[in-house]
Amino acid sequence: MRHQFVLDERTNKLLEELASYRDGNRSVIVREAIQLYADMEERLDKIEADPAFQKMMAESDKAIREGRVTPHSEVVRMSRARSKKRK
Repeated sequence: MRHQFVLDERTNKLLEELASYRDGNRSVIVREAIQLYADMEERLDKIEADPAFQKMMAESDKAIREGRVTPHSEVVRMSRARSKKRK
């Protein structure tokens, strides 16, 4: 089954490079990429369906809403300060 799609320059270069390892067969690369993406989505669906994961995410959301988290910028500042102390 034939399909046509447009790639940006970077993606096309990657496709060509990857295809070079498969005798230049770009279709094989596209099929493999789609299958890998579908497999990843299936694994993520299983993870997200796990009640333990759902509970953890709900607790995280609650902590964020209640302000019981440290902002990323503060964590970066603390990490840099610790690194300077070690030197």
